[in-house]
Amino acid sequence: MSVGELRSSVRQLARGAEDEAVNWLLTFDTTVEDLKSELYQMVLAYASSAAVLAADWYNGLNTQSSYSADLDDDLAGPKLFSVAEWVFMGPQSPESRLRVAANRLVFDAARRTIQANALTEGVALAREEEPRCCTKCIARATTIEKHREGRSDDVEQEFHPSCEGLFVPVRTGVYEPPEYARGWHSRLESARRAGNTNPDDIALWLQAH
Repeated sequence: MSVGELRSSVRQLARGAEDEAVNWLLTFDTTVEDLKSELYQMVLAYASSAAVLAADWYNGLNTQSSYSADLDDDLAGPKLFSVAEWVFMGPQSPESRLRVAANRLVFDAARRTIQANALTEGVALAREEEPRCCTKCIARATTIEKHREGRSDDVEQEFHPSCEGLFVPVRTGVYEPPEYARGWHSRLESARRAGNTNPDDIALWLQAH
């Protein structure tokens, strides 16, 4: 299964979580406290399935290895509480923001699973974004080759809530970024030569150029 196929499968799960959460929100006179108490159960099955998909995909990247990936589908209470509060902060409608939140919670379960196992196994991580991701995620994407012996803790972990990037472990050989990501590299280098060093500043430079 390719990275794109994994992303598509996780996206299907995320859409299920979005629909269930929004249907619940529109059915009841929902408050922040209601969402805090219900969000866990609404999203858990989808997040757990995303973690299972990610672990299976991880294992399939190196069938010669005896390593077996663990799941990371933890939806910690404090995180969910902050998500529930964010949903009602506006300016978008609560249902629009809840869709974004549910999507991110499901994708985060897949990302954490991949990242945690790469750290445990001691292999490098790359970060692969979609072609139409935001400039903040472009600024954090892996745009050059990455070898298995590289670091697994040097990828940027912040994801824009609506973007669907994934971590990719370099379990064998060399990670080759997709052609469109290679095309971003020269723009990123131009941003750095202009004095921008952190991803947020680079993203602002990309928007302006």
